[in-house]
Amino acid sequence: MSHDHAGHRARLRQRLLRDPQGLLDYELVEMLLTFALPRRDTKPMAKELLARFGSVRGILFAPPDQVAQTPGLGPAVHALWCTFQELLARAEAEPVARKEQFTSPEQVAGFLRARLALRPKEEFWALFLNTKNRFQHLARIAQGTIDQTAAYPREIAELALRHHASGIIVVHNHPSGDPTPSPADHDLTERLGRICADLGLRLLDHIIVGNPDFYSFHANGQL
Repeated sequence: MSHDHAGHRARLRQRLLRDPQGLLDYELVEMLLTFALPRRDTKPMAKELLARFGSVRGILFAPPDQVAQTPGLGPAVHALWCTFQELLARAEAEPVARKEQFTSPEQVAGFLRARLALRPKEEFWALFLNTKNRFQHLARIAQGTIDQTAAYPREIAELALRHHASGIIVVHNHPSGDPTPSPADHDLTERLGRICADLGLRLLDHIIVGNPDFYSFHANGQL
């Protein structure tokens, strides 16, 4: 890194510490990139990421492999993005770890949005609750389109029984960003509801996470 770049980075760091809100979007991204690329001029890379992904949020939640493919970036940035996204997802999921009580679809969508909203493939998760609607267990059931795997409902019910849960909330994402349920989403919800009823389990909700919105079968009167 040249003397000019070192001086620029030092000034940028001082501005960050003095007034973080005063930095432009690309300057904040530039600073983040320096943690993975400490000896590189990261300004052009930051501007390229903004142009490619459209916003700070788009960059931060972009698939790490796509970020790393940007010219000048690479494995170190890939690892940085994986670390950031996993930390954020775990922070958002802390209500599960604390076994908090389910109170609204917004609560569930909120702590899974960080993990699911911008995933390039569908991921299907299930939350298992006790009789007081407190979280007991969170599990990823599968990846891929839900209309290709008819075994989901029975597998979810079996997991609920294994974890001594009485209530179930299922959540999956739509990579398109549009959370509107598909015919397959409706079919799966109906099949899971029938299996739960047969086993004495409560299907509390099926939530579809989009970007930035979500869809709740319960809130829309379909459960």
